[in-house]
Parts: sequence; C-alpha cells; structure tokens
Amino acid sequence: MRQASKLNSKIRKKTVKGNHGSNRGKRGHKQEFGTSKLECDFAHEYLDELGLKYVYQFEAKGIKRFFDFAVTAEENYPYKYKIVEGVESIDQDAQMFIPSFLIEVDGDYYHGNPDCVSEDKLSPMQKHNMYVDKLKAEWCALHSIPLLRIWEHDIRKNPKKVFEMLGEYSLTAMKRQKILENKRKPH
Repeated sequence: MRQASKLNSKIRKKTVKGNHGSNRGKRGHKQEFGTSKLECDFAHEYLDELGLKYVYQFEAKGIKRFFDFAVTAEENYPYKYKIVEGVESIDQDAQMFIPSFLIEVDGDYYHGNPDCVSEDKLSPMQKHNMYVDKLKAEWCALHSIPLLRIWEHDIRKNPKKVFEMLGEYSLTAMKRQKILENKRKPH
C-alpha cells in the first residue's frame, strides 16, 4: 500500500475491473456449481418431456460431489421446487429426498468418451474427470442407487436411444418403489 505524501494526502486503493476471483457467471448471478448448457438442454428436452421429478445438481455429501440429476419415482410426495440456472427442479435442501436413480450427463471431450478420444491421448483433465466418474460410480454402488451415464453424442445425435434408456430406468425405479411400499404395509 502506498504511503501518503505531502503532495498527495489521499491514499487510493488499486481497484480491479472485471470479475476476477468472483464466483459469478455470465449473467451476473452467483453460480453454486459447475453447470453446462448440455445439462440444461437435457433437462428440458428429456426429463421435462417425460414428466420425471428430479433434483438438479444432487449433492452426495459423503464424497462432496454433485451428480447432474437425481430422479425419484415417488409420485405422491408434495415436493418443494426451486429454479437453478433456468431449470425447475426439486429443492434437495428443503426436504428429505431419496433418489430412485442418478443421471450423469457426460461431455464427450471432457469425460473422455472412448468413441471420440483414444485412451493413449487423454489429457490430465480428462484423466481427472474419469477418476471422479469412477468415484461417483463407487458411491452409487455403495448406496445401491443405479447410475445412468449418458454421453453428449447420444443426447445430440441419438435422442431415441436416450429416451429408451430413461424409460427403462424409470420403469425399473417405479417397480422398485412399489416393492418398497408393499414392504412398508402391514401384512
């Protein structure tokens, strides 16, 4: 910090223009997690189209990581909703939420899609993302929650395949939910 001199008795602090070091997105509002246009498009084009109830950016507190979407088969619960990055989803913090299955939307380049990137040419970032993906898969297996991984290529070029996968996982989740409800009933 500059010292005051006889000629300049006011001390001015240097100001930095721009949003260096801030956690603000392009639109100026605070981003809580890393979101992408691919995830928002997926939510609108697939999950909303199918009428699924989901949490956007589901937090796995045990590993301090976020899953892109957590879908529930619980239809009769009066969930509270919030809007995050233009996606209306269930508010995870407002109530207890038990996911029926989790969805990870993986970008072809960033997550090293084997159809797009050869394994010997992976960047350190791609290797790190693959490590995090493995960590998330292990967490799901440990908690007996099915994990559906959908590649960017399929979302953009093969919507029929994505709808089939979502339909299959949703049907399995609904069957699993009915079994759990029957176990809770007194016999």
